[in-house]
Amino acid sequence: MDQDFEFGGKKFRLSKISAFKQFHIVRRIAPILADLAPQMTSAQSLKDVGALNEDEKLETIAKFVSPIMTGLSKLNDADADHVLKGLLESVEVKQETGNWAKIVRGDLFMMQDLELPALLQLAGRAFMFNLSGFFGALPQS
Repeated sequence: MDQDFEFGGKKFRLSKISAFKQFHIVRRIAPILADLAPQMTSAQSLKDVGALNEDEKLETIAKFVSPIMTGLSKLNDADADHVLKGLLESVEVKQETGNWAKIVRGDLFMMQDLELPALLQLAGRAFMFNLSGFFGALPQS
């Protein structure tokens, strides 16, 4: 149930994180999710994100950037680290040797050559891959 993709000239793989870890990520970003509610009602169904092409995925993500960045700025450092590292734990990059290497392992950031914009985009993809089902499970108004 992994998902492979290319980004910045590298091959990446997303895997599912445990439901327990998903819970702890959602718990920390609950205030952000509340701010996203208006965008979620007008955005394309997130449960079908796998059917979108890359441009549609980026367009959908762009609708959420402002409230997400505002919400993340309100998190304390420990919670922000937990969310970012928790999402990035599900991301692997293909090495020149052909082996896959995790971006984050536990509390350690393993890839020093990735810059913040790339990390945020990778975390965004991990978020959509791992938590889009959460939005589909929300009650519809």
